[in-house]
Amino acid sequence: MIESGYWREELRAEIRWLRAKQKFNRWSEKRVVLFERKLMLVAFQIRTLLERPKVKDQFRAVKLHASEYPKIGNKPITLVGPGWPDDHFDLSNPKEVKLSVCDVCNQLIHYYWMTTAREGGRFTSVLVFSDYKRQNCAYEFEVSKLLNLFSAFGDERSAVHGWLSFVWNEKKQDYVIQEARGPSSDAG
Repeated sequence: MIESGYWREELRAEIRWLRAKQKFNRWSEKRVVLFERKLMLVAFQIRTLLERPKVKDQFRAVKLHASEYPKIGNKPITLVGPGWPDDHFDLSNPKEVKLSVCDVCNQLIHYYWMTTAREGGRFTSVLVFSDYKRQNCAYEFEVSKLLNLFSAFGDERSAVHGWLSFVWNEKKQDYVIQEARGPSSDAG
């Protein structure tokens, strides 16, 4: 990625689309599929920015409040007949958690199962579990909070236009970003 400004421009357009389509007059399966698909693609764009030295540390450190539902029972969630989430997760006993941006993105990118809840002609939350987490827990994200989080990465203030510091990571056999700052890194 040479210049992240173009990625951020597209990201802003995708988030505008998601905000506009969050409210609907008539529910349809196609509307849900398009909304879920766009969420996944936006998550991929953000993770791509995070994996390159294109995002300031203060934005990398942002967390999303979510509800985590623990898995119940020993019955595995399988491709054939996975059932409904309430068959596998204790949906009446959520645990409030804070997930890193990367964890949120990975849940959406690698989702094994996702559903979008709606209320009053508006998508309100997303219940999701990734292939990696499907035997442990499911997460619920409020759509408005999710879009606010994603919007931060479309903002040019999240871009690194300055100082980067790298350190060697023996496990990865590569350099990793130790610090990424820019002109307005000290501003909240």
